Amino acid sequence: MPMNKGMGEADLSKSGDPDVIVANHDSPDTLGDVDPSVPPARAGDPDGADQQVFSAGFQGVVTRLAIALTPPTPALRTYALASLVTSLGTGLYTTGAIVFFVRSLHLSAGFVGASLTVAAAVGLLSSLPAGRFVDRRSRSAKQALVFLFGVQAVFFALFPLVRGQVAFVAVIVGIALAQNAAIPVRGVLLSDLAGGRSRVVAAAAYNRMILNVGMSVGALLAAVALAADSQLAYNMLLWGNAASLVGAGALLSRVRVPPLAKAAAPEAEAESVPDANAEVEVAESRHPLRQPRFAAASVICGTLYLSAAILDVALPLQVALHSQAPRWIISVLLMINTVLAVTLQVRVSRGSETVSGAAQANRLAGIALFVCCLLFPLVPHLPAAVAIVVLIVVTLLLTAGELYSSAGSWGLSYGLAPPAEQGKYLASFGLLSQSVVILGPLLASAVVVAGLPGWVVLGAVFLGSGLVSPVILRQK
Repeated sequence: MPMNKGMGEADLSKSGDPDVIVANHDSPDTLGDVDPSVPPARAGDPDGADQQVFSAGFQGVVTRLAIALTPPTPALRTYALASLVTSLGTGLYTTGAIVFFVRSLHLSAGFVGASLTVAAAVGLLSSLPAGRFVDRRSRSAKQALVFLFGVQAVFFALFPLVRGQVAFVAVIVGIALAQNAAIPVRGVLLSDLAGGRSRVVAAAAYNRMILNVGMSVGALLAAVALAADSQLAYNMLLWGNAASLVGAGALLSRVRVPPLAKAAAPEAEAESVPDANAEVEVAESRHPLRQPRFAAASVICGTLYLSAAILDVALPLQVALHSQAPRWIISVLLMINTVLAVTLQVRVSRGSETVSGAAQANRLAGIALFVCCLLFPLVPHLPAAVAIVVLIVVTLLLTAGELYSSAGSWGLSYGLAPPAEQGKYLASFGLLSQSVVILGPLLASAVVVAGLPGWVVLGAVFLGSGLVSPVILRQK
């Protein structure tokens, strides 16, 4: 979802498309103009004049912000709304899932953890077939995604009926297969709706922002069920997630995919990003998994995105087990991350729509995460007040690593994919990167236990991954 240019700074689509909102660059700047709805100030009334100017200025800022944060076409706005709906359900599910599995399904925590890990690994197998499907069947991404949302909804609705370990594993494996199949399908659909590589990175950044907002709201709503601690309350979490998937599918079924989106992609790319195809060899006869630079880029992006596991697992463990800081600071740190991710993802992602720009984003992510890993080992030796300050700095660096690595992943996954084979390339990229990401929780826990040596090694891995990214992707 990184955005290369602000929506008020660039025409993100052809002006002849009746479904597109195009910024009017000829209109005068309205920031601070007098709003006719504000009563005129009386002569000699400085307070009234100040109030009028403030009101007009505030309304101008709000208007500009709303325009900047709104997708430029009805199709992208509907897609964003569908993302918001699904993220609400995801927030409900992820917040209360473990408690539901243990308290309602009466499964052991160890079995649940092992089963989820196995399901995540098995789920990776569905991404490549899904990618090939949407490539071979032109303009099928929307229908495929609606179908996969429906499959997930059925599995989530069945959760309250699960009895025993075998049924539990069957349901979570089914969900994992459908979720992973949906990843390349969503990528292709978003590209079709955005209308080109330079625009899809911006759209991806915007939707990541929407997902963060939705998941945060969903998590807050899940707190009600956790407080109730009843079978019905936990069931409502699962059914709420299922309903969100059905609702998102209904929204997407109404989206109009622009005609000949794929056929027009090369021409659009040539106009908007003239050097994009010059940076990479887009015409490769080999499967993407057998292309060294593509495989290396995918693994690097997965490695850098281990920052998510550091934030979700290592940071809470470090505070709870190896710090004098109060444990409530964990919630504050996670809230800081969420707020920054929502407000800065689009801005940070600008410039990542080309392969070289995405590689530079990876470089910045590696540097930020390296410095973060050097600060972590200091925390156990600091008094509470100083530890809190260091932990805030660590969170800022982790967030920077997350934002830049996300931008790099979007730019590379689309930039290295020939337009006619986006499904296959996105699926291959996801398979390689996610193979690294699923190791994150285990790796994060091990680093906390290892202490200084573990953090230094991990920091070196982050730094090396970031610095090598521009090298392996530079034009030959």
